[in-house]
Amino acid sequence: MKKLTSLIAVLLFGVATLSAQNAFVGGHRAWTFALQGGPMYSLSENAFSYWENGYGIKLFTLQGAASIGYEFTNALGGRISVGYGENRSAANTRQTAAQGFYPYNFKSLNGFFDITLDLNGNFAVERTFRPILYLGVGVGHSFNFVKPEGYGTPRNQSWEAGNPFHPWQDITTKNTVFGFRGGFIGEYDFSQSFGLFGNLCWEAYKDKFNGLQPSEHDQTAYTGYAGFPLDLRFTLSLGVIYRFNY
Repeated sequence: MKKLTSLIAVLLFGVATLSAQNAFVGGHRAWTFALQGGPMYSLSENAFSYWENGYGIKLFTLQGAASIGYEFTNALGGRISVGYGENRSAANTRQTAAQGFYPYNFKSLNGFFDITLDLNGNFAVERTFRPILYLGVGVGHSFNFVKPEGYGTPRNQSWEAGNPFHPWQDITTKNTVFGFRGGFIGEYDFSQSFGLFGNLCWEAYKDKFNGLQPSEHDQTAYTGYAGFPLDLRFTLSLGVIYRFNY
């Protein structure tokens, strides 16, 4: 949290510097509405098991989002977004007696508030291409955990009868956790109102977003059992944006 707070403080300082030098160049404040979608790559602590078993491509899924924003100055903006995604993960496979591949699917919703910084904000003449950086905080909600058909370790061991995913780690039915993200947007404006953009985003959620959170006993008894403390996702989206109130 301290590192995230520091990053946001640096971003706000840069925004304040740009805005103080040349605020509201072009004389507009604008509301924005955007839709976007594209591929997502899930990188949880057990993503390696997909690649080891020849199913790495399944970690790429689809996601989409809608956002409403407001441009306070030529440089500074804020937005609220809501997104949906199909996710992949797997139970831990190396520190167990099972030594199997236990993949599963789940769905997710997320909500974020982002601070955006238009790197063109200090130019007196508006440009058709907008390079934009952003940082955001929010929550992620995961649900509908199911075992996929057609791949993974067959259910043929007695200890797996009570849990189709893994003998030790519990996968809960739904979770809501804290998340933060950062990214880059490359936007091309055809007019003052309409534009297209590409969005490269990195998201991190508190462990248990993907349903796995080992007990204290597991973490103590089995070295490396807990895995990485954050569940990560990388997204690449293409979208459209519309500006109001020029």
